Amino acid sequence: MAETKFRRASDEPPDSQGPAFQRFLESMKIDFYKWHDGIGYDLDAFNEMNRSELKQVEDLLISRKDSDWRDVEALAALNTPFAVQALRDCLQSHNLECRLFAAKFLKEMGIEDQVEEVVIQTLPDTKIGNGLTFALSLAKTYPTEAIRRCILSTALTGNDDVRVHCAAMSLFLYGKAKSDFDPDNTIIYDFHEKDLAIRMKHFIELCRLVGVNPSAILTQLQVKPGNLNQI
Repeated sequence: MAETKFRRASDEPPDSQGPAFQRFLESMKIDFYKWHDGIGYDLDAFNEMNRSELKQVEDLLISRKDSDWRDVEALAALNTPFAVQALRDCLQSHNLECRLFAAKFLKEMGIEDQVEEVVIQTLPDTKIGNGLTFALSLAKTYPTEAIRRCILSTALTGNDDVRVHCAAMSLFLYGKAKSDFDPDNTIIYDFHEKDLAIRMKHFIELCRLVGVNPSAILTQLQVKPGNLNQI
């Protein structure tokens, strides 16, 4: 006679995939609209999932932790020990957006403050569509002096995508602009200049406007105005 197995009504099916679980999976399909508007996953679905489903989601997100900032955001929402460790691992992610979001959420959760280090390490490598917006947003939210100096120096040494934005953000962080991209401050457009020697002149003027000694920044970069090839 076959053994009959009984289960309490409160027990959860081990592989249950209810409506909330399916809704969450569906929300992970990122179309152009979601990408363009920065729409994340359906995190409210977590409140309707059972433990088995949440564990499946946790495993899935950890396996994808370096794929998309939305996965990092969802790991922070789960806030389990394994999810938190995944966030810590993301601080060294090759994905710049994941790295920045991990720093953001670990700070907001009161677990670990690596914002300054991550912004300074990551900003010079960012580009439009690859972390620049997120890096500048973190800098705006947590404008330590080290971050302000990093933004300012990147206006000189950064890649073509970041220099103008860093010049604009520098003016804002030092209280010399109404917004983080104030078009009235036309000096910011001078940082489109590709010639480093010419750009140095604009940088010295930018430093004057924000009240920072350019020599202090250049010394930090280990560069003298006459030795631009060292940058």
